[in-house]
Amino acid sequence: MSRTIAWQRDERGYLPIEGYGLIGNGRTVALVGADGSIDWCPFARIDHPSVFARILDAERGGYWQIVPDEPWTVERHYLDDTNILVTEFTTASGVVQVTDLMPSIAFGSDLGVTQSLWDGMLLRFVRGVRGTVRMRQILDPRFDYARDETRFEIIHGRGAIACSDHGALRVVSSELLTIDDNALTTEFELSAGQASYFSINYHSSGATVWMDLPPNVAQELLDREIEGWQRWISRCTYTGPWAADVRRSALTLKLLDYLPSGAMAAAATTSLPEGIGGVRNWDYRYAWIRDTSYALHALHSIGFRDEAQGFLQWIVDVTNDDPAALQIMYRVDGKQDLEEMELDHLEGYKGSRPVRIGNGAHAQRQLDRFGEVLDAAYVHRRFNGVINNDLWSFLVETVDQVTERWRMPDSGIWEVRSGERRMTFSNVMCWVALDRAIRLAEMDDRPAPLDAWRKLREAIRGEIMEYGVVDGVFSQSFVDTDGAILDASALSFPLRGFVSVDDPIMQATIDAIERELTDEGLVARYAVHEFADNVDGLPGEEGRFVICSCWLIDCLTGLGELDRAQALLEQMLAQGNDLGLYSEEIDHKNGMFLGNFPQAFSHLGIINAIVNLGRARGNADSAPGGDVGDLTGAIPSGPKTRARRQSLAELIGDLNEA
Repeated sequence: MSRTIAWQRDERGYLPIEGYGLIGNGRTVALVGADGSIDWCPFARIDHPSVFARILDAERGGYWQIVPDEPWTVERHYLDDTNILVTEFTTASGVVQVTDLMPSIAFGSDLGVTQSLWDGMLLRFVRGVRGTVRMRQILDPRFDYARDETRFEIIHGRGAIACSDHGALRVVSSELLTIDDNALTTEFELSAGQASYFSINYHSSGATVWMDLPPNVAQELLDREIEGWQRWISRCTYTGPWAADVRRSALTLKLLDYLPSGAMAAAATTSLPEGIGGVRNWDYRYAWIRDTSYALHALHSIGFRDEAQGFLQWIVDVTNDDPAALQIMYRVDGKQDLEEMELDHLEGYKGSRPVRIGNGAHAQRQLDRFGEVLDAAYVHRRFNGVINNDLWSFLVETVDQVTERWRMPDSGIWEVRSGERRMTFSNVMCWVALDRAIRLAEMDDRPAPLDAWRKLREAIRGEIMEYGVVDGVFSQSFVDTDGAILDASALSFPLRGFVSVDDPIMQATIDAIERELTDEGLVARYAVHEFADNVDGLPGEEGRFVICSCWLIDCLTGLGELDRAQALLEQMLAQGNDLGLYSEEIDHKNGMFLGNFPQAFSHLGIINAIVNLGRARGNADSAPGGDVGDLTGAIPSGPKTRARRQSLAELIGDLNEA
């Protein structure tokens, strides 16, 4: 995907969020701006302190830019089916391409490159395409979220070292570098057919040994990355409509996959605001249990079984086989130290303070996490996975936690900071936990207190239908007695099999959400401006959530309203940036991205919506190993013309039976 863009920095020095592309190596990531500036990169891990953070403070954050030294326009794209980003600048004097990559730990190395050099490398190639273009390069690292002072040492004719008290960069350059205004700079010209390259490699301390990167090895690393990414994405089994969008979302999710543990970070960034100038700025560089079942459904449905199983294994491992210890999120290495802090020295994206690291929501009570684990295990089993004896014991103990806690108030899916309530979504997920446990026991003839579980499942359903339905629609919590508070998380209830999509209450809920929470096809999670005091306790506005918009598409697909579903899907796909990436939210008034970027939940929702609709249209194969009731495998291939209830609503009927 490539189209001409004209994004420039605003008067404060910020690019729009959609002006960035993502590269990564299986441990960490970098955001590359449309003007050739790397404005965000934590080292050596995605949830570690940043070395470049210009996106959070245009003046103090630090960056690495390679750009023409004359007016330019730009087009960019990923090399076909890879995560290698090409930015092409056109000037009055010629055309130059900058190719950016981070050699991935997934693909191995037999190139004679020292592993410590290769693991933490960011590699940039500059190639003349037409004419002669004068370029400038500025490397301005600011270690430890720009809290450290940077020192430089030139390695004459070969590169440099940039270091601080908390790390160092080994810099290799085919051009001569100079120290200018506390940055490494160079100016150079490239004519058609000429090429230069630059690389950095992170080391955890300033006492680092500088290491060379010969040009032939740099080129071989590029070639290996191309082959490795294309080999990986060739495993994708989805071949229906919008297959290129599915592959791009899968490639993006792979960048958020922390390969040493199998955890998936929720997003690449921290503190990108949900409303410009507001306080809804959170650190999303951690792994949420909530993402689990969505990830398993999406990845299994398109053929990436290893990644799906790795995520499930990670969940079991982080609890040390004790479901009672299950947090809602962890660091990607499984550690629990997520204390929330504010970085007062950074002004935040476009002045959106505070900038936060860590996430205080990790200590919240959120009951849905138990249902997510059971649903993930059920998906694993449905796709021909094995539930062995010890894993079954873990799942039974998880059900025990639901049995003890399901009537407790909690903070819900949206992690509100206005106090705990009995959230309808959380109770639905407690029902899901019992439902999936019953099904797993029946599938494998496991010893289980099935009568007690069935009785509890019905008790949970009964309370949801008695207290979670207000004014004829599903309300956000059981205490919304003054009128229903619409919450778009209810759109996921049919996908979980809790209620038929054509149930009158569900249909009324869908209609109300379309009427009151949807603008330009984009869905808000709830009406922030009306209920800030009693919904989430935070001031300010926020954008429309991509995942909620995808749930609406799924519901329309389930109702057999395939033309409407397709129109909304294609509208959503048009909202992605020129690289096919999505943030957490979109401003419905101007299409600008809001929230952390790229967002795993958004890309998981895109995959699920496409696969569901593709199968409903009869243009895509059923998921291997799937059957009715699957989030993305619920709609097998069939005729393009369907009556209502002849898609998701009918096909997941078995999940709605007691």
